[in-house]
Amino acid sequence: MTKIKSISIFCGAHSGKNPNFEKSAKIFTKIIAENNIDVVFGGGSVGLMNIISNVALEEGVKVTGILLKSLSDLELVNPNIQEKIETNSLLERKDEFMKRSDAFVVLPGGVGSMDELFEILANNQLGIINKPIGILNTDGYYNDLIAWFEKAIFEGFVSKKNFNEIIISDDPQKLVDMMLAYERPDADSWKDRLGL
Repeated sequence: MTKIKSISIFCGAHSGKNPNFEKSAKIFTKIIAENNIDVVFGGGSVGLMNIISNVALEEGVKVTGILLKSLSDLELVNPNIQEKIETNSLLERKDEFMKRSDAFVVLPGGVGSMDELFEILANNQLGIINKPIGILNTDGYYNDLIAWFEKAIFEGFVSKKNFNEIIISDDPQKLVDMMLAYERPDADSWKDRLGL
């Protein structure tokens, strides 16, 4: 079983049009708090980011915000979080996420969430980190992304093995359960991790 003490949640700075995005984000955050897992997130006081941080605080787990200094200057930071880490660039910010988290989950979001997801996937694939990655596919939000992965596998650009390491569910409880139960296999070599 994977021991998860802290989890990075990547999600939108907007709540989206579908009310289930907010509902699912709240349920997911409550479940990880029940498992005494601390939350690491983008630090924002807007959208789904604000929702997950407030729920985590209400549930009594530590919340760490990792944000760009430019966002801090605009006062777009949840003022109630226990720890705030300012970074000067997106690369530095993603590095902090990787250092401070035992696992990663992507909720509905936009370009920033995709950037974070693919950064973690690439680092896992190259063996720089070895941590679980989950996608909460609320109401099929990521169906087209999953279809892209399947196309990339078919065309030989992504290995089935690497895709299978992504934990995907539309149910918050099932996603948490799968992440806690998951044992990511160690690759024997760099080529093995890349599926070559």
